[in-house]
Amino acid sequence: MSIHKKSDGLFEVRWREGGHNRSVFVHGSYELARKIERKKMSVRDENRHLDIKREVNFRMSTLLDRYWTHYGSKKRSASREKSVIEGIRETLGRAFVREVDGSAVSRWYEDLTAVRGLSAGTAVRHFNVMHHMMEKAATIWSKETGIDRNPADLVEVKRPDDQRDRYLSEDELRRLKQALDDKTYCKGTNKLNQTFFRLRLIVLIALATGMRASEVFGLCWSDVMYSEGLLAVRAKLKGGKMRYVPMTPELAGELRRLPVVIGEDRLFPPKAGATSGRQRVERSFEDLLKRAMIENFRFHDLRHTFASWYMMNGGDLYELAKILGHSNIKMTERYAKLARAHIARTGSTAREIWRLMEAKNAEMLMPNKRTPVEDVRLLFG
Repeated sequence: MSIHKKSDGLFEVRWREGGHNRSVFVHGSYELARKIERKKMSVRDENRHLDIKREVNFRMSTLLDRYWTHYGSKKRSASREKSVIEGIRETLGRAFVREVDGSAVSRWYEDLTAVRGLSAGTAVRHFNVMHHMMEKAATIWSKETGIDRNPADLVEVKRPDDQRDRYLSEDELRRLKQALDDKTYCKGTNKLNQTFFRLRLIVLIALATGMRASEVFGLCWSDVMYSEGLLAVRAKLKGGKMRYVPMTPELAGELRRLPVVIGEDRLFPPKAGATSGRQRVERSFEDLLKRAMIENFRFHDLRHTFASWYMMNGGDLYELAKILGHSNIKMTERYAKLARAHIARTGSTAREIWRLMEAKNAEMLMPNKRTPVEDVRLLFG
């Protein structure tokens, strides 16, 4: 956009909209022309996704079906994706895609928490599905849908603060381990409690490796590398790249005790009769926390616990990013503050260097018959 002075008190505001050059003459001051320019820009940006042929009547219900076929059904979280899609269909299914502008998406998003009572985090996950779908509608399916811009881009998303710092203290770790040990065997026998042992091992893997719950459930026996002390994480999440996490000898010993299900490569196959591909540990994990007297703790906080203790014991931030599978180091930097004790310990290295330098200087000050070259070699040698 631009402003051109035509004469005193007359300005021409020019801009491009809908593939055409447009202009308007403004009688008044330059400040008034600037104000109109900003207004035209705002209107243009707000309505750019409606630059369509009005005869295109592609309904949201049809878009939802296409998105499910091409994307939603192929995701690991397909069951959750289906639920989100049906929720969008219930609210916006009968509307034409060209009618679903930024305001309509904003109202739908706000109702997720205000009307449906979803948590802020869950609402964001629903919005992510909407955003992805409308992005496809505005790009690869734009001729059918009639829009060329994602209306969800105009919505301000209130992402919850995920910088949760909850991790297990040393005392809580002991209590958790005790609660896990108490039910390892069937009462009064030396026979493993198979039902509880499954939970026990899931918790220990998450705690000792920092793996996500979905990654733990995705483990196969072929991923257990006993000789190298590693677990291969193949779950296609957050980038889809395979990575390796450390497996301590203690964890390897626990894994060797887990019975192998004949004909099943997964360590933790879904329980018999399960109708969903998603596996959860919420209820049994909550019972475990009650027995360990641990409050305000989620399963995902086991991952935070691993990362926190890793850094507090002198771990490297970039290595931690690789272990956790973070695509961006900024995601890992939240744990950097926990490395302060490690940073303080590095002062001993500096003190040793200083001591060595002082020792060399003391030797140089003593009367001797060394040449200057020999003195330099002694100092830096």
